[in-house]
Amino acid sequence: MGYSPLVPDGRLRFTPWTKGVYEVAPGLRPFGTDFGNGDLDRQVFPRTADLSDFLDNKRRALRERRGKYTRAFRLDRTVEAAAARLIAERLASEHPNRFRVASNEGELVLSLDEATWELPARGDGASLDLLARLVAEDLAVVRREGDLDWTAYLHVCAPSHWAPEDKIGRSFFKTHDTIPGFERVNAASKGLIKAMVESGPWVRFTWGPEADDRLNHHPEPPPDEDPDRWNGRQFEDRFWIRWERQTLWPLREVDAALFTIRVGYVADDELSLSEREALAAALQGMSPESREYKGLTRGFDRLMELVHRGIGF
Repeated sequence: MGYSPLVPDGRLRFTPWTKGVYEVAPGLRPFGTDFGNGDLDRQVFPRTADLSDFLDNKRRALRERRGKYTRAFRLDRTVEAAAARLIAERLASEHPNRFRVASNEGELVLSLDEATWELPARGDGASLDLLARLVAEDLAVVRREGDLDWTAYLHVCAPSHWAPEDKIGRSFFKTHDTIPGFERVNAASKGLIKAMVESGPWVRFTWGPEADDRLNHHPEPPPDEDPDRWNGRQFEDRFWIRWERQTLWPLREVDAALFTIRVGYVADDELSLSEREALAAALQGMSPESREYKGLTRGFDRLMELVHRGIGF
């Protein structure tokens, strides 16, 4: 995991490719590990200067079709309540000047400045839906029951080329079985689920090249978007590296785990020479299957030209 010395314009910056190797692995690190973002690395919900971009994206996505981006399946009231309380309490502890948390006759109450919401847990995800619209991060909840596990809740308006509708209700294994190289992780999936539910909190990262810096990369374009441009990864004169920061929080008392997902970009003109060199090595080391999964088969040669251009090739 790379160390980023600067937080440009109040944004988070991560460089998870700087080992120069593309790999598929859990990569769990203790939450709060310093990645160069100062206090923000110790926050689940950093309220950075680009927060409005995330909130605007969520509003657009939910107006388009709510069920495309948020779903619940066998969530259960107690699990929803535990996840909502963790989120509310983190917001109040990380941003005490803005958020306050209280209880009213047993119901969770959250205040942001002058606005106040009661957050009753009914098992349908409504309280989590409201909380998700206050933060940059997307949310997911995984439940465990004996030897079974499943994705019980998703509020994901900035997906990285996957559809929440396809993942809800599926096991950890089924959720990731299309990823090349994930076999080793899935072989130990029960142990990984145990780590999520019983230990932590953790943080992990994924990354991939993009031809734009759009937040929403749902595979189904909105009605007014051209499908080729939406999904194409058509590299012309620019590229961006999209990173995804996931934090994993155990909800031990209800046998579940909360995931938060924050995405961001490092633009090509923000890369240092060493970051470019590591990126070139990582991309060259990708298997053909991984390139295809990442949607890079058609544009890979052009992408490498752009990466090498900043190295002096």
